[in-house]
Amino acid sequence: MFTPLRSGTFMVLPALCFVAMAVTATGRASEGDSLQPIDFATEIRPILSDNCFACHGPDSSKRKAGLRMDERDSALARNEKSGVSAIVPGDTVQSELIVRITTTDSDDLMPPPESGKSLTKEQVALLTRWVEQGAQWDQHWSFKPITRPALPQTVEGDPDGTAANPIDLFVSRKLQTHGSSLNPSPRADRHDLMRRLTFDLTGLPPTLEEVEAFLSDNSPGAYEKVVDRLLRSEHYGEHMARFWLDAVRYGDTHGLHLDNYREIWPYRDWVIDAFNQNLPYDGFITSQLAGDLLPQPTTGQLVATGFNRCHVTTAEGGSIEEEVHVRNVVERVVATGTVFMGLTMDCTRCHDHKFDPLTMEDFYSMFAYFNNIDGNPMDGNIKDHKPVISVPTDYQQSRLSSLDQAIAAAESRLAEPWDRIDGLQTVWENSWKNDDNRLLLSEWYHLGPFADSRENQVRQKHGPEGGSTIDLTASWELEEGRSASWKSRPEWTDGEVHNGLPGDMASNFLYRMITVSNPSSPMPVSLGSDDGVKVYLNGEMILSRDVSRGAAAGQENIELPLKDGVNHLLIKIMNFGGDSGFYFSTAASTQVIPVEIQQLLAVGAGSRSGPDIKTVRDFYRSRIGTDPELVSLRTKLGELREERENVRRSVPTTLVWKERVEPRPAYILRRGEYDQKGREVGRRTPAALPPMKEDFPNDRLGFAMWLTMDEHPLTARVAVNRIWQQFFGTGIVKTSEDFGSQGEPPSHPDLLDWLAADFRDSGWDVKHLVKMIVMSGTYCQSSRVLPRHRQVDPGNRLLARGPRYRLDAEMLRDQALALSGLLVPTVGGPPVKPPQPDGLWFAVGYSGSNTVRFVADKEPGKTHRRSLYTFHKRTSPPPQMSTFDGPSREACVMRRERTNTPMQALLLMNDQQYVETAAGLARLALSGNRGSGESPARWMFRRCFLRDPSAAEMEILLSAYHSQLADFQSDIPAARQLVSVGIFAEADDGPDSPFHSAVLPELAAWTMVANLILNSDEILSKN
Repeated sequence: MFTPLRSGTFMVLPALCFVAMAVTATGRASEGDSLQPIDFATEIRPILSDNCFACHGPDSSKRKAGLRMDERDSALARNEKSGVSAIVPGDTVQSELIVRITTTDSDDLMPPPESGKSLTKEQVALLTRWVEQGAQWDQHWSFKPITRPALPQTVEGDPDGTAANPIDLFVSRKLQTHGSSLNPSPRADRHDLMRRLTFDLTGLPPTLEEVEAFLSDNSPGAYEKVVDRLLRSEHYGEHMARFWLDAVRYGDTHGLHLDNYREIWPYRDWVIDAFNQNLPYDGFITSQLAGDLLPQPTTGQLVATGFNRCHVTTAEGGSIEEEVHVRNVVERVVATGTVFMGLTMDCTRCHDHKFDPLTMEDFYSMFAYFNNIDGNPMDGNIKDHKPVISVPTDYQQSRLSSLDQAIAAAESRLAEPWDRIDGLQTVWENSWKNDDNRLLLSEWYHLGPFADSRENQVRQKHGPEGGSTIDLTASWELEEGRSASWKSRPEWTDGEVHNGLPGDMASNFLYRMITVSNPSSPMPVSLGSDDGVKVYLNGEMILSRDVSRGAAAGQENIELPLKDGVNHLLIKIMNFGGDSGFYFSTAASTQVIPVEIQQLLAVGAGSRSGPDIKTVRDFYRSRIGTDPELVSLRTKLGELREERENVRRSVPTTLVWKERVEPRPAYILRRGEYDQKGREVGRRTPAALPPMKEDFPNDRLGFAMWLTMDEHPLTARVAVNRIWQQFFGTGIVKTSEDFGSQGEPPSHPDLLDWLAADFRDSGWDVKHLVKMIVMSGTYCQSSRVLPRHRQVDPGNRLLARGPRYRLDAEMLRDQALALSGLLVPTVGGPPVKPPQPDGLWFAVGYSGSNTVRFVADKEPGKTHRRSLYTFHKRTSPPPQMSTFDGPSREACVMRRERTNTPMQALLLMNDQQYVETAAGLARLALSGNRGSGESPARWMFRRCFLRDPSAAEMEILLSAYHSQLADFQSDIPAARQLVSVGIFAEADDGPDSPFHSAVLPELAAWTMVANLILNSDEILSKN
């Protein structure tokens, strides 16, 4: 046993000797040591971060012995109690770090055995050599300012460095200095390169004609012309948007509890358009974080703020409003930190970060930028949880303008001097005054919606329920963060179904006054409701129905026991999901006359003021008069108004941000709990990063401007790395979601910084960056994996070969649709529902949810859209996507995992749409080649593989065809069942069709061959 050399806080044992340390008896490095200099950022800091920072890092609450190993001054300082230093540069014996990591005494060993961490011999040797070499320290690489490194001078095969893409210069230097046996791979075959490029820029395969055009173009700029063409394609924006939507956790439902539909797809379309228009990345950021704060923001800039609304929300019963508010703001802060800065901000919600220089105060100071939305955090289970804006299409906007003009013209005619009609009005007024047995109904008034669960709507009272009279001036605070008051609805005509009451899961109230003189019997009424209904007359409930149905006439027939004078009728329509509406009619002889008009009629025409005269005249002309010309004009006006309302109702809405006038205070929340408020904090950016410039507004707009300052070290690096990842499968920084101490260092740090500086200095030009990547020799290399690649660099981190990996879920499906000729290339629009197993939604759904049952779309214009537009229910994502590692979109995903499972093969070979695409490809092959002499096998092969088949490949396909043909000739029903899938279930395959029953076996056999082709490795992989 060794005798302890020191006492006090650091009671340790001297180091054991390791051969790898090469130290002298004095503990100092031997003079002949020829070891290469050790890089702190990439070799030492990751070891310290993994093993030391948890107890000796940024988190002051967990820090032991007052020692910080993430800061040089603390690591070199002499401990006040023990008198020793963790690190003494050049002296391993006096360095407590080396003593502690080499001791055999478990009480003193670091990291402690109970931590579950341990150092390898190689790590111990590396730390020891680092101390010997003087313990050079450096700031964490991602927090250092971005400077443009000098370009390496030459690259293999280009001694002058004049022809090489800058990317190739850095990659070549890395290969040369790495000391490996690897050299850059030769350029990929033109077929492969065309396929790779087209997929990477559009997410779709090229056509055979496009490939052949490229092959026949021998001009020096042939490849660049293809790049430019693809960058101009509208499908470029679709493909780029897909990666962004993963990062910002875009979905078509709320994500919790009922997981109802919410309308935010215009944000998705804005992202597509932003990429297609090549919106500079700084503007892309600013519009999303703070488009509403820009001077005179456009509709697009407002739509872009949906970024701040993409997070999961809820209105689950029992939820606490403040708790939901805090959770929503936390998600915004975490998303902003992850997507734009590559920082794990969520770690600082409850405590100072254990690994990065981020504190709780940093977190809640950022929190203060995102907690000031003018809206209730409870989403009400509705699609348009405020704040929202309407986003009409060009056609809708044009039609609304046309209808407004037509309505204005009809209203103008209705208000013109019209002596004949005025005379008829006088006759009507006199008749009304002389009627002693009047039954008068006021117009309808509407109040709501009051969002609540089905049980609460039925069992509890809301708003005006319970009173014997109704105060039309009263208002109520709603859970959705807005107040509700009574609104007159004179357009609601009795005897018609009125749908469109607001709220997917909410109650609405209808009210009218019924004035009667000398009632002799109850008044019969016919009611309809979507869904449940309660009826109150003068405060007394006379009907209650808890049902689920659509509104229609005659669903409830009741009698109203009216009293003499004014009666108060209150109807509660309870909606349990989907649309809401009502129906009301009475067989009694009635006139619907508002109370205000009744009072004016009682005064007499000679005693009315000018405005009162106009009020009565307008009422008579618009509601009472029976003159044929007047009725025709009124009917036309009603039709125009109804059409306008239908168009208006069809206009999509989208969730946006609206800032409160009075800023909401922010506090440090102890343990991250919403109700454990500590001291108040103001808006401030993280202290470890460059401060916001003084002339920036201290709000979300200023925050967005801060992110894109030249001095900011993270934004450009994170963006460049994410885009690089799209093309190579792995980022220069593999952990694209974490640029902190626990993230992986960059494989090519100088390349990352050069690209980041160039991206920033280009004006944040995304297409410029993309073009530079795909024009590089590094990108254009062959992806063939040689034995030495597997041995030296299996993960291709040195980039000695081109990218090769399985296509993403969306690309697989879109490719199958494109090759089969079924793809509908329309860009943008509402989400669609291609077929999937019916029970998936129901298995996770609540009965009151409007997404409890999956109902597939039927029209090919929807079912055959690109996968980007597939309806994304967060609690049950599309199985075609999730089976291939598509995320649920409940949280930010900066990089997808890539698995390889039997379920994936089963889906590709048996899923309805994949079988449908095989049938479509077979039909194309047969219909396009009858009489041409070209084998359907060869035609399908060339269409899919973009090259001629070899003799061996043709033999495999034809053998499979003949084998399948024999089977289907003996089982015609099976052949019919196979080829009658999806869109072909309704196909007209009569005697005149090329696919009539006589050729069913042939079509089915070729369908199986098409299925085989579409499931080959060359088709499923990017290579």
